Amino acid sequence: MDILGLPDALEGTVEMKQNAICKFFPDPESVVKRSSEVDSLMLQSFWDTVLEFINKMKEYGLDFVCGAKIHELMDLLGVDDRLDSAVKFAQDLLCKDEQETDALAKRSATIDALQAYGSFWSDIWETLKSWSHDKLCTTKLQDLLDILGFPDALDGAVEMAQNAICKFFPEPESALVHRREIEITPERNLQSITAFMKTVKLIAKRLLKNYLKGLICSSRLQQLMDLLEVPDSFDGAVEMAQDLICASGILSSSLMEKNTAALQGFIDTIMGILERFYDIVDIDVCTAGIPELLEKLRLPDTVVWAVEIAVDWYCN
Repeated sequence: MDILGLPDALEGTVEMKQNAICKFFPDPESVVKRSSEVDSLMLQSFWDTVLEFINKMKEYGLDFVCGAKIHELMDLLGVDDRLDSAVKFAQDLLCKDEQETDALAKRSATIDALQAYGSFWSDIWETLKSWSHDKLCTTKLQDLLDILGFPDALDGAVEMAQNAICKFFPEPESALVHRREIEITPERNLQSITAFMKTVKLIAKRLLKNYLKGLICSSRLQQLMDLLEVPDSFDGAVEMAQDLICASGILSSSLMEKNTAALQGFIDTIMGILERFYDIVDIDVCTAGIPELLEKLRLPDTVVWAVEIAVDWYCN
């Protein structure tokens, strides 16, 4: 009770949680079936989440919490309707006198809350399991919460699912080998040069269409990149587009050869896009159109040629 910072009124509830966990969590060496481990994790996650809700509610004072409606508490916690039973369960633990609560009603409320949470947990589990191993296991917890649209109150549930999946489902060796297959051959290098020059011309055309030449020529490189919303690796391409507008007006092979770093940045962009393709699970990269992929990856259309090459390398 002292560790959790809970009042004595919750002594029975904490004891119930302790007994439930000790009953449902045997020695790890005796757990054989993966499904049993997942069910055990769900149970532990349920109680951890309920206690997290209780701690958050206590910040608003018992008078408010015990008189609040469930949807008001859900709004404060930032959770959706799938967790209404868990929120009600947490409120009851804080506000109801256990000695006055019927044992059958208490058991029924616990079962209802567990069933509802089980459905919610399953959604988290299946969503994260559908991601690639690299995406799931290298993404920071806060980023996961942002992607899933979950509040901080659910960080324990998400982190538990992330750690469990990364443990249960290691990345196949074949996937690691497949990612190493892409090599920049002379043919692909020539393909990149052609696409890079098209990209520079497209950026220059886009700048002239939307902004005055005086603004383009007087702006710093980062300002132009912000206007175009391109990735940082496109800095060389944007700089060459600015030079194309403000200096020579001619994009020649010799000019490009002097800017090998700019070309390398473009190739880095292609490789970065290609890596992101491995994380896409809801559409087929090889049959999807370029506009659909640009939207999926949230990239501006000035990156179209890089995406087109990435698709070619990925699918061929």
